[in-house]
Amino acid sequence: MGSFRSAENDVLVVITDSRGRDVVKETTGEDFHSPVIVDGWKAYSYLTIIQRCWAHLIREVDAFKSSETGMKLSDEMHSMFRELKDSLKSEDMDSRMAMKKELDGWIDLLVRRYDSHRDLHKPVEYMRNGLGSWFTCLLYPGMEPTNNLAEQAIREHVVIRKIIGTFRSESGSQNYQYISSLLATWRLKGKNMFVEMDKILRKELCGFG
Repeated sequence: MGSFRSAENDVLVVITDSRGRDVVKETTGEDFHSPVIVDGWKAYSYLTIIQRCWAHLIREVDAFKSSETGMKLSDEMHSMFRELKDSLKSEDMDSRMAMKKELDGWIDLLVRRYDSHRDLHKPVEYMRNGLGSWFTCLLYPGMEPTNNLAEQAIREHVVIRKIIGTFRSESGSQNYQYISSLLATWRLKGKNMFVEMDKILRKELCGFG
C-alpha cells in the first residue's frame, strides 16, 4: 500500500502487491519531472528532483545514540535540521541557495568524518545515499523537508489493513483505494464528505449533479 499527496492536498491511495519502481511510474507517469518528497525507498531513486525525508533520517541517526560517538552524530544532525528549518523561513532565494550549498558541504563533511566508525555504518550510509537530496526543499518555496504529510494520509489505511488482516480481493482493493482517496482528499480540503458523496452518486446514478 502506498499514498501520494499533492501540494493541493489531493490524495491517491494505491494498493498493490509491489513497492517497485513500476508502481511509481504508473502512478506519476513516465515523464514526471516535478519535485517530490520521498523516504529512502530505492524505487524513487530514478526521479530527477528529490527531497529526502528528514524525519526518516533523524530516526535512523537517533537509533544509534547509545554510544558517545553516536550521540555526537545525532546532536550534529539535529543542529543541521534546525538550521534547515530556520533557512526555510527566508523568502530570499539567493540566501536559500547559498544555504543549500553550505548545508550540502556540512553533511558531506559529517559523512567523511564518521565514515570510519563501524558502529555507525548504517546511519552514515543512509546519509551518504541521500547526498545532494537532503536540502532540495530550499530551492522550492513551500516544499517540506519531510514526507510527514504523505505519512499522515496513509496512516489510517494501514491501521484498517491490520485490523481486517488484508484486502481479500482485487475488486475489494480497487474499490477501497478509490473511496479512501476521495475521502482523504475531501477531509484535507475541508469539504463535507457526505455532501461530496451525494454529488457523485447523483451524477453517476441519476445522470445529474
